[in-house]
Amino acid sequence: MKKNLSNNMKRAAAGLCVVMMLSGAVPVGVIGGVAAINASADTRTVYTPPVVSYLKGNKAVKLSWNEIEGAERYAIAGYVNGEWKMLDRTTDTTYILSGLAANTEYRVAVIPMLNGKYVKDFSNSIVVTPKPVYPKLSSIQYNKTYHQFRLNWNQIPNAECYGVAVFLAGKWKIVDQNIPANTTTYTSPKLRPGKTYKMMIGAKVNGKWDLTNVNSRSFTVTIK
Repeated sequence: MKKNLSNNMKRAAAGLCVVMMLSGAVPVGVIGGVAAINASADTRTVYTPPVVSYLKGNKAVKLSWNEIEGAERYAIAGYVNGEWKMLDRTTDTTYILSGLAANTEYRVAVIPMLNGKYVKDFSNSIVVTPKPVYPKLSSIQYNKTYHQFRLNWNQIPNAECYGVAVFLAGKWKIVDQNIPANTTTYTSPKLRPGKTYKMMIGAKVNGKWDLTNVNSRSFTVTIK
């Protein structure tokens, strides 16, 4: 009798394994060493990851996302060196990610904890970047003999090159957009003394020129 009962239990267990394999009940991995979560095919079909948006800050970004029903908490994950890593956890639906480098892009995602497990689903990942850092004019040197000037500015992280523009006839005109990244000066040609120019300095980062807040970044130069 005991032997038959034992055989029946073995057959039932084997049958359960087959049912699990057919239903897709396979482990779904997670990040940061958190234990794996077993999610059925039906659960994965119904589950929708949170939609993440962000606001730029100084060397930081503020992440926001919609609340997921049943979520006990959320993990903020970052894609680092080819793999996803858990950066922090929160029970809120906002999070400030700080300590970021200026002019640098980061890929992040938010994953919820459901039934005590973090779901590894990064389909909601987005690329974020903090507020850009602009080249700031540090000094202007004048050559009265040749009626020239030299602009000097600070070096910008991840700058590929620099550009200088002048405001003429109601619009910005590029003077030079091929100043090497290791060069933070620009010397003008000979100009007419007494003439005043409105100018700005820009940096190309990640293949793009950041031309936001152009007017507040501009300055004037008067030829001597």
